[in-house]
Amino acid sequence: MKEVVYIANSNSQNIEVWNLPQSGDMNIIQIMEIEGQVQPLNIIKNKNLLYAGVRPNNKIITYDINNDGFLKKKYESIIPGKPNYISFNYTKEFLFCSSYHSNCISVSPLNQYGIPQNPIQIIYNIQGCHAAKINYKYNILFVMSLKEDSIYLYYLTNFGILKNTEQKVLNLKKNSGPRHIVFHPNQDIVYTINELNGTIDVWKIDKKNNIINIQNIQNVSISNNIFPERYWSSDIHITKCGRFLYAADRFLNIISLFHINQKNYKIIFFKSYSTVEQPRSFCINFNNTRLIVASEKSNMFILYNISTINGELTKINTYSTSTNPIWVLSYQLN
Repeated sequence: MKEVVYIANSNSQNIEVWNLPQSGDMNIIQIMEIEGQVQPLNIIKNKNLLYAGVRPNNKIITYDINNDGFLKKKYESIIPGKPNYISFNYTKEFLFCSSYHSNCISVSPLNQYGIPQNPIQIIYNIQGCHAAKINYKYNILFVMSLKEDSIYLYYLTNFGILKNTEQKVLNLKKNSGPRHIVFHPNQDIVYTINELNGTIDVWKIDKKNNIINIQNIQNVSISNNIFPERYWSSDIHITKCGRFLYAADRFLNIISLFHINQKNYKIIFFKSYSTVEQPRSFCINFNNTRLIVASEKSNMFILYNISTINGELTKINTYSTSTNPIWVLSYQLN
C-alpha cells in the first residue's frame, strides 16, 4: 500500500506531504500553506482526517486526506491555549489537546464528520502540560506535567468528562521533566521520556479488586549512563512488535535504541546513533521498516531503515524541508 509522511514546519507555516515508497526514494508532493505556526499533528485513519494544531490564534485545523495523501482544508476549531499535543479516545469521539503555555488539557467532542466542537471540559493548573495520551484498555488519560515532574491520571467517562483516578498522580524524580509517552502494544506497560534529565521511565499497570495501580519498575539513561552537561530529550516511539524502543535527545543529537525484555518488558540500552541537529520529532512507519527523524534547527530529515532482526538503524537518505520542522507523522493510505 502507498504511504506518505506529513511534516509540520512551524516557522514556514506549512505542512509538507512526502511520498514514502518502498525503495526509500522520497519526494515532496504537496505543500499546504497555513496561517500560523503549525505544531502537533495527528490522524484519524478510518475517517481519513488529519488534525493540525496552530498558534498563535490557538486553533485546530481539520483536513481531509485524499487517496494520494493530499490535504484539503475542512474546518477550523478554536481551542484554549497554544496547542501542544493532540490525541483521541479509542472510539474517536473525543479529542484531547494539551497546552504547555496555558498549563491545561481540554476535551472536545468530535461530531459525525470528525470536526472538533467547543471544549466540554478544560482542566487548568497542570504546569507545563505536555503530551496527553489515553490508554485504551483502561480508559485512562496520562497527562504529562513537565514542570511539576508529575503525570496526572484521569478516567474518561462515557460523556467525555475526565475524572480523577484513585491514584491521581505519578511522581517522578525532581527536575526530570516528563514530556512524551508510549504504551506497549500488547502489555500493561508504559514508557515515558523525561526532557530534563535524559531518562526513560518504565511503568507497570496492575488491576486488583477493580482498583488500578501504576508503579515505576525502571528508570534508564537515554545515553547509557554517559552524563553530559545537560539533556534536552524530546520524543519516544515503540515498534508494533513490542521489541524495539527508540528515544531522541536534542542536545546530544542522538536517537537511542533499546531492546525490550520479552519477560518483564524492561528496556536494555543497545546503541545510540548520531542524527540530525535538534531531533525534536520522529516517527516509525506502519510496518516498522522505516524511521523518519526531523531536525528543527538545520531544516532537514533523515530516513532510516529499521532492521527486523535487532532494530538497528541504517541511513537511507537525507532530505531538505521548509523552516523549523517540528512534527513528523507517517500514514498508510487505503
